[in-house]
Amino acid sequence: MAKYAGVSLILISFPVFLSISFLHLNLAFSLLSSISFWFGLALLVFPGFSQGKYYWIAFGSYFLYHSILYSLVLGLLEPGGVRYLNTIGQVHFGYGFEVPPPPAFFPYWVSQSPAVWLIMGSYEADIVPYSVFMGVLLGNLMGLNVNSILELNGLRHTSGLGKTLIALPTIGVISGASCCLALPTIILYSVALSVPALSSSILLVLSSSSYFLFVYYGLPVLSALALAFNLRVISRAVESCRFKVEGGGARVGKIS
Repeated sequence: MAKYAGVSLILISFPVFLSISFLHLNLAFSLLSSISFWFGLALLVFPGFSQGKYYWIAFGSYFLYHSILYSLVLGLLEPGGVRYLNTIGQVHFGYGFEVPPPPAFFPYWVSQSPAVWLIMGSYEADIVPYSVFMGVLLGNLMGLNVNSILELNGLRHTSGLGKTLIALPTIGVISGASCCLALPTIILYSVALSVPALSSSILLVLSSSSYFLFVYYGLPVLSALALAFNLRVISRAVESCRFKVEGGGARVGKIS
């Protein structure tokens, strides 16, 4: 049922987008189209939410970083970026929408409109539907992974298994999260600063639209896929350990 509702909401978002130019309700219909599209997509791909202190700490931290601070961090990673922090004198805040483009550009439009922006000196943080959606998705996957690792750790003590059972999933979480923490940019900048002969070529890559699309759109998707795969592996390990513990308990009860 949720899948049909998700597909329906995604389909509805497109005619709402087309009607903006005719009804002149730009901000309201932009918000309506975006909510319909991304909520529908969430119904299709979200694995579900969880509870617990550690889940919400992981969820909140990652959501805050990806939704609000990601673009600021990318700016600070630029050559001389930290030095420009001294230029922050005023902070500006605003919101708005993008004028509807031709229908072929709907996927890009719905990922960027409406938007809230925060300008701090030379830096700008744009809070757009895509970054909010990926922030919620990644934060949720991170929280679910943390909860599953904690559960697996408890079962590990009960079943008497080694620490390797926890170490590997933890490495998987760190690897999945690091995809989205601008590590490729950090590495490329470090090489550019360390090897002057390569600086111009690397900076040309970093300033290209292709690299921007990879960092802004590609890395979060790769992170989500990595975290989802890691969660599936941990869930299977939890089920295996739970079966072992319950089976062991049943055998002990039968012998006694």
